[in-house]
Amino acid sequence: MGKICFFMLCILGFVGTVHAAGDYTLVSGDYRICISPKYKHTIRSIEWKGYMIGTATGYYGAIVIPAPGKYIGAGHTEGGVEDVKSVIAVCDGRKVDPKAEKVIRGERVIVEKISVFDNLLFRVRLELTPEGLIETKRFVAQADQKFQLFYAHIFCFDKKTTDYFARTGRGGRISGKFTGERVAWHINSNVKYVAQYNAEKKTGVLLYYPTVIEGAVRKACIWEVPKAYHKFYMMAKVPGHVPAGWQSPVYTVILRCFESENVEAFPAKTDAEASAAAAMPVAPLPLDGLTG
Repeated sequence: MGKICFFMLCILGFVGTVHAAGDYTLVSGDYRICISPKYKHTIRSIEWKGYMIGTATGYYGAIVIPAPGKYIGAGHTEGGVEDVKSVIAVCDGRKVDPKAEKVIRGERVIVEKISVFDNLLFRVRLELTPEGLIETKRFVAQADQKFQLFYAHIFCFDKKTTDYFARTGRGGRISGKFTGERVAWHINSNVKYVAQYNAEKKTGVLLYYPTVIEGAVRKACIWEVPKAYHKFYMMAKVPGHVPAGWQSPVYTVILRCFESENVEAFPAKTDAEASAAAAMPVAPLPLDGLTG
């Protein structure tokens, strides 16, 4: 009961929030992605063709949980504060200053940061093109680190999406509808990709994993909270304890938005978008700056 109350307080604190004055926006093709320095240069919202499919109703990015209730990352400070050491923004090969250029527009826009979560040193890269968003991250333990859980990726999608669809890591299919009646968890499986669809907007959003991430607890899942969001979590499997020098795998997800005339076409459209995502090149994420 205590954990449920804590989560609901977090939700209520976010409903109706707006973008802050220091935020900056990445623009490429039909995508507009707001980035929040306040929340450690994580995504604040995602807009495609004028539709705010990713809403400013919660945190994005990665969350480290060394012990129950102790969340670290983005705006979560219950277990400590994510300490951003450096941020670099590059637009079409040119370094830019987000403080000076509030809207960074180009064919390839990159924001890369190095930050510390407890005893973990992270490198995180967001790369936006007209084809979609690639989010890549990895970390190295600077000292012994305990884990209760690790959220490799979180996205707060519109509470008005109506349907979901996923392909599991073994090729199975999971689909269903959001009821809008109660808080519920959906999918709860290792996935190759997962998508949500808004029937009114005739728009879907895909999260595609080039490499299936083995999950823990609820694995890849959507938390349906009718008053706030349909929030995606990738709860990645990590050891309960890692020693200094331990290196994580590279965690990569590709986000693409797309149109679908109706829900009947949604699964086939999702499969097609997944094939397109699979063809997108993913740049290596080096360990430079993470190891001595």
